[in-house]
Parts: sequence; C-alpha cells; structure tokens
Amino acid sequence: MRMNYSVKPVNWHTGHLQLSEIRTQVFVEEQSVPADVEWDGKDDSAFHWIAVDDSNTPLGTARMLADGHIGRMAVLKHARNRGVGRALLQKAIEHARTLDIYEAYLYAQTHAANFYLKEGFVIHGDEFMEANIPHLTMRLTLFKQRLLGRHSGNFPILDYKLCAEQLVSQTQQKLLILSADLDQQVFNTATMVDYFSVLARKSRYTDIRLLVTNTSSIVNRGHRLLDLQRRLSSKISIRKASCEPHLIKQNLIIADNIGFICQSVSEYEKVWGNYKNLPVAETYVSEFNELWGQASEDRNLSLLGI
Repeated sequence: MRMNYSVKPVNWHTGHLQLSEIRTQVFVEEQSVPADVEWDGKDDSAFHWIAVDDSNTPLGTARMLADGHIGRMAVLKHARNRGVGRALLQKAIEHARTLDIYEAYLYAQTHAANFYLKEGFVIHGDEFMEANIPHLTMRLTLFKQRLLGRHSGNFPILDYKLCAEQLVSQTQQKLLILSADLDQQVFNTATMVDYFSVLARKSRYTDIRLLVTNTSSIVNRGHRLLDLQRRLSSKISIRKASCEPHLIKQNLIIADNIGFICQSVSEYEKVWGNYKNLPVAETYVSEFNELWGQASEDRNLSLLGI
C-alpha cells in the first residue's frame, strides 16, 4: 500500500515532543535501549528531521551532529519498508553537503548495514557493541577531495604525497613548510615543482618559505625545489633551522594560515591534517615564524650547482 509522506527539518525546542515519542517507541520500548543512553544531551545542538504523512502524523525521525555524525534514525513500525528511512537519510546527507562536511558517518546497527551500503556508505573497522546491540562504523565521502578553507575537522592521512600535492595546489598566497630534508618522494617531483611554480607566479604577495633541519641530503642528492628557488628567489625562500633537529617533533605544511598537514618526525607514517582550523593553524604559523627568525642562510644550499 502506497504511503504519501514528506520530510522536513524541525527544531528540537519546538518539536522535541514528537521526536521524543518516535525515538522512545523505536529505541527504548522496541529495542530496550536504556533511556540514559538514548537521551545523550546532544539533541539541543543537533539538526533534526521528521517524516510525516498527509495528515501531519509523525512517521520517523533522524538527526545529525555538527561534525557530520548521522544518527537516531527511527521509523515507526507501520511506516517501515516504504522509503521513509531513505528519505530521512538523504535529507541529512544533503544538509551535510551544504555545511561543507567532507565525510558523513554513522554507527549502524549491524542488521541494517545493507541499507546504508546501498546509499554509498562504507564499513570502517570491526563490529562493536552499543546498548547491547552490535554496530558497525560506516562513512560516506561527500566531496572528491578536501578543500582548503572549506573542510574542517582533523583526519588521518594514509597517502602523504597525494595530500601534500592537493594542499599545495590549493594554496593561494602563503605556504610555509617545515621539513627535516624536503622528503624526496613527496617534494622532489615534477608535479610538486609545477604547483610551487604556479603559486610563486600567482601574485606579487606570494610568500613561500622552506625551513629545513637537515640540509646534507639535499646538498648531496640535489632537489628540484632548490633549483626552482634559485630561479624565483624573490618568491621562494629557504633557510636552515638553527635549533637542534631533535627539538622539532613534526614536519609541517601550512597553507594560507588556515589549513595544514602534520607528520611525526619520529614516526613518519603518522600523518594527519585539517584544511580549515584557523586557531590551530595560527599557532603553527607562530611556531614556524619563531624558528624562521632564528634560522640562518645555508651557504651550501645557496651555492649548490644544480
């Protein structure tokens, strides 16, 4: 039997009675979720949607937190298997895109995983228990790549080279790099040099600074960025850090004072980033500027004949 319904956003303060009733029936009564687990104190700041039929009778609800966490998907028994859940989920996904959230995620009850798989979500990690119900973490990427100045939130980086190229390619004016030795695999590539070259020529206000702690490998092996720096010395500067290398705990790429990538010096495989976090980026910029002010020109680099 066909059911006509619509999905609309609803404010928790004005609609909490209806939303609470749906979730109480589905989670607390049907699934025996403890009330103190269901009411987690996050509803006031969350985005909510409600599905209603033609007579404005509630059928289901969903919510999303500001970080893209979709949850509390609940559809009343008589309205299930009629597309209501999918319609609620799509509204949440659409709203996540308008908020420039790069990746939506949810904790799906394992028996419902196929529903989310059909909507493009991917399972991450192993099954876990929540409220005595098995769950799976599932994620949905909403953009082709993270965008500088738009996509906030810390994220782990598995492909450092690719992410470094993407961040440099999106930089508009200011690029600061703190690196032990300008990693050959990441920075000594034709692609990366092209991005640096485009940025250097983009504006008279362009500021590209490279701060290196160990220059010996660069001198001995040569480096494309040094060659470019020699040709564009008014736009690209390079210095050797004066402090002891062990005092620097992470390599940094800071773009336009708002986005950054951090790599652990002691464990190179540990890399993370955030493309929109002004307060943290400004802290890194301040630390970089202090090191830059103490740094020196390296005669070996300036005389390098490559």
